[in-house]
Amino acid sequence: MNYAIFKQWTLDRVEDLVSFGVPRDEAERLVISLEVGAIAAEAADRNDSQFLLDLKSVGAVVLAERKRCSPESIRARRRKIIRRRTAQHGLREPA
Repeated sequence: MNYAIFKQWTLDRVEDLVSFGVPRDEAERLVISLEVGAIAAEAADRNDSQFLLDLKSVGAVVLAERKRCSPESIRARRRKIIRRRTAQHGLREPA
């Protein structure tokens, strides 16, 4: 995510809301909430992507050792990520 572009987009949304008659302080509060949620969602998705890359690179056993958990926990997290991404894109789960 380009945070500078995103920040400008959020400032533009505040102005849009104000032009619709929403009081500026309320528009700013609403857009700040949107901004925080979007950044958190992007960070979580980036974290999941890095996890999948690490898993592909080193395998479940090594990644489990690094994260001090079981290989089954690693595989369960992978399944959860794949399920969530599949649902978000309206796709069927891989076999």
